[in-house]
Amino acid sequence: MLQIIKIEWLKVKNYRTFWVFIGLGLLAMLAPNFIIHDIFVKNIPKEAQQLLGQSMYDFPLVWQTVASVNSYTSGIFSLLVITLVSNEFNYKTHRQNVIDGWDRRDFVLSKLFWVVTLALLALLTSLIAVFIFGGVYGKAPFSMEGSRFLGYYFLQVLVSLSLALLVGMLVKRTGLAIILFLGYIMFIEQILVSIVKRFFGNIGGLFPLQAGDELLPFPIVEKLVKFSGPYDSVVYLTALVAYIAIFIWLVFRRMLRTDL
Repeated sequence: MLQIIKIEWLKVKNYRTFWVFIGLGLLAMLAPNFIIHDIFVKNIPKEAQQLLGQSMYDFPLVWQTVASVNSYTSGIFSLLVITLVSNEFNYKTHRQNVIDGWDRRDFVLSKLFWVVTLALLALLTSLIAVFIFGGVYGKAPFSMEGSRFLGYYFLQVLVSLSLALLVGMLVKRTGLAIILFLGYIMFIEQILVSIVKRFFGNIGGLFPLQAGDELLPFPIVEKLVKFSGPYDSVVYLTALVAYIAIFIWLVFRRMLRTDL
């Protein structure tokens, strides 16, 4: 595995697009929190803040706020996964890896390495954001209460990255794969969720990305509309883990059966 990681690093260390995606991903997770902090903390009158209760960036609510905000922005890492996978097929490096002695499973493991690494990077960045906003800008003492929301966020990112890996494996063309992936996360799943919820009830909330959204409601919205998912959190967590397993299984199945 260490040899696989070393080869993957050699592929990307001088790849400018990779570093652009990493930079944009980190910026997309930190910048919105600064903007929302300025809007909802600095610029809202104290009377309105009292009606809303505790500040969103005070402990322990900051855990949920950061996780909820970042769940909408960390998708940039998914686009990076698609790019890395499709490049392998476009430049035939996946074939060269196998010729050089890799097993097909090794190729999949090399891409799962990026899925896990990018998910951990997103988690670490979110953790840093929690300490910045809760510790520097917040007025409440540190508390681990609510830290579970970062765990929910981590699973949601893993689902998104695993789905991106599957799309990249199936489509193989960077532009088309990105269009299909963005189309799904921005429109198709939302349409499916609405249709299923209308005709079949709450089970519509168990679609891959929607399950994560159900676990990560935005604090102010949750207070104003008394939002809560219709199922216990264990149900959504089970769904997320199941989707990760299914996507990875499909990736292995595709790679082991397709022609190089």
